[in-house]
Amino acid sequence: MQGYRQDFLKGIVLPLPTFSTELSQEVLDVGKVFDYPNYSIIMNSAQVKRSAVIVCLNIDQSNLKNTTRSDAWKIDNRIGFSHQLDNAYYASNPWDKGHMAKRTSAAQGETARDAQYAANETFYYSNSCLQHENLNRDEWRGLEDWVFDLDLDTDGKITSFSGPFYGANDRTVRPSGRETALIPAGFFKIVCFINKNTNSLDVRAFIIYQDEEALSDKKGRSRYNNQHYQVTVSEIEALTGLRFDNRIYQANPLYYTGDHVTAEENVSHFPENIEIAKPADILAKGQTRQTVHDDICDIFICAALVDPVGTDSGHEWVSLINLGATEIDLAGWQLADNSDRTIPLTSLIDNTLLQPGCSVILRKLSPLRLSNKGDIIKLYDQQGARIDWVNYTEEMVAKGKPVLFLSPRDTLNI
Repeated sequence: MQGYRQDFLKGIVLPLPTFSTELSQEVLDVGKVFDYPNYSIIMNSAQVKRSAVIVCLNIDQSNLKNTTRSDAWKIDNRIGFSHQLDNAYYASNPWDKGHMAKRTSAAQGETARDAQYAANETFYYSNSCLQHENLNRDEWRGLEDWVFDLDLDTDGKITSFSGPFYGANDRTVRPSGRETALIPAGFFKIVCFINKNTNSLDVRAFIIYQDEEALSDKKGRSRYNNQHYQVTVSEIEALTGLRFDNRIYQANPLYYTGDHVTAEENVSHFPENIEIAKPADILAKGQTRQTVHDDICDIFICAALVDPVGTDSGHEWVSLINLGATEIDLAGWQLADNSDRTIPLTSLIDNTLLQPGCSVILRKLSPLRLSNKGDIIKLYDQQGARIDWVNYTEEMVAKGKPVLFLSPRDTLNI
């Protein structure tokens, strides 16, 4: 069985990552690699984790085939029952068996039979992690779909590295009569390919959180769970203890420090982390960043009536609040949705001066559209800088009740 190939990408070798001193004490069998069709896994032997340290997958888009889903999850006897979380840890709770190597991305082969076998071989507990059902079926799936449909590569070949990371105050699950297992604070994915425009290695790196405690010491008011970010490879290394090949580090377009940054890129903070709401938000090397002033100006999107009683059109509203110490003139400001449709605030309010501690409701938002199935709302000032950015999920929407963005909330509903 052929697992992860280091020379899969044309003209470049990407070795498996090494481990920090701390992580090296946890990896199973000194980092033994377990091969599956088109992917490989290194396991964590810590009894409270018993999950993959990393899953390394090669995707050949030209060799993918449609397959059926088996859902026949099984223990990998090579690894052993004591080093894997079986179905008892996923039963009667909101935690899905989150694939690290996606079934449809591993479903490759010269024949349909080979591809079906490869797809079936993704249903090992070693390839799954405790992933909240909302995240697994929304943000993580969306990220997986982006990788599956990637068209930036020169030859349809993609390498991805995925896995969980843990925090200082992880939640736990403990089936009756079984040992406790930690729930990951979040997940990472690093995507590598040969760029068709530059013919050189290109990288995109992402993290998704699913733990409020893990976010409590992070900078940026918009960092909350059930949302994913494009990040530096260094941030993933800090979260996981993995150490990736230097070429992966260098090919990632985001910066951990200010070295080698150009003025045209408009980088405002280090290390960089960019909220991702849609594929167009993912940055490429040299691309100009959006100016973000959410830590400078204290105007917030505090609530939105997404699903009014009766018809939505003309009855949706968004509320802003000034939590600063000075009045703010909203003249020239704009509100936007996730499709980048915008509307000037001057068309929604008569008085553009918003006093400290005061709020304003913006009504008749057309052409903006706030989906009842979850969406993004953005606020820009007169210079085009983003002042606030909020998202909501379908689970947060209730008929006739506003979605609140400043109150304590958990988008994973735990």
